[in-house]
Amino acid sequence: MTGATGTAITLALQGVSATPAQAATAAKLPYEVSRTANVTTGSAGRKLYDNILVNIKGDLARIFLPQAVVRGQKTAVGAVWFFHGGGSSQDALNGGFKYPAELVVDKGAIAICINAGGNQYTNDQAKTAQVNAWNYLSALFPVRMNFLRATSAGGALACYTYARKLIPYIKGLYMVNALYDLEGTSSVIQAQASVEGAFGNNPAQLVANNPARFPASDWTGANVKALVSDAEHLDAVVPPTRNGIALVNKITPVAADARLAFHTLGHDTPSFAHKDMMVTFGAWSGVLR
Repeated sequence: MTGATGTAITLALQGVSATPAQAATAAKLPYEVSRTANVTTGSAGRKLYDNILVNIKGDLARIFLPQAVVRGQKTAVGAVWFFHGGGSSQDALNGGFKYPAELVVDKGAIAICINAGGNQYTNDQAKTAQVNAWNYLSALFPVRMNFLRATSAGGALACYTYARKLIPYIKGLYMVNALYDLEGTSSVIQAQASVEGAFGNNPAQLVANNPARFPASDWTGANVKALVSDAEHLDAVVPPTRNGIALVNKITPVAADARLAFHTLGHDTPSFAHKDMMVTFGAWSGVLR
C-alpha cells in the first residue's frame, strides 16, 4: 500500500510507547464486559496494553488493545485475528495465544480472538460472529490490515474467512496444524460428531461450507503459510495431507505466496511458530517485523 494511508499504517504497526495514565482514563468500549488495564507485554517490546472482553451481539471476543491505539484515531492500524481450536474459546488469547498476541501488541497492532459460537466451524453462527466482530472492530478503529492466525479446528473458519472475504484488507493466513477439509477430517478425528453436529447433521450443509470444496480461484493473490508435522511424527488430530498440505498444493498456481513448513511435534505447536508468524506477516506486509 502506498501514499499517505500506507505511511500511516506503517507507523501504527511499528507501535509507539504508552503511559499507564492512558488506560486509567480510557473510556469503555461498547458492550465491554471486563478489562485488565496496564498490562505489559512479556516479550522484548515491553509495551502497555489493555486486555478487554466484549460481547458482540451475543458472541464474546477478547481483545489485546495497545494503549497507543485509541478509539476514533485517524492513523490506520493493523489487526491479527486468532482462530482458536476445538474445545477452546476467546480466552485462548489468555492461554496458548498469549505470547504471539503480545508480539502483535509490540508492533502496535490489535490482537483479537472471538468465540465464534464455540465449536461451530463454518456454520452460519460462526460466520455471522466473524462478520459482526469485524463490523464492531472497524467501527471503533481504522483497521486497514488484517492477518489471520489459526490453530487446529479454527483453521476451517480462518480458511472460509479468507477464501470468501468475510472481512476486507486480509494480508495473509498463518496456519499451525490447522483444519482445512471438514469432510475428510470429520471422518477421522475425535471431533467427528462435533463437526457434523455444527451443520445439523446435514451432509449437504457440511459440503456447502467446506473450504476444501472452494475453487482455487477463490485464493487468487492470497498469502498462506501452513506449518504441519512431518510424516514421521503423525498429527492424528488434523492429518496434514488432507489439510495444510492439501491447501497449499491446491492454491500454489494462483496464490501470491503459498508455503509449507514442517515440525516434529505431531499436533502440538512448536515454540518457533510464534516468531515465525511475525516474520511471515512482515514478509507479506513489509511492516510487521
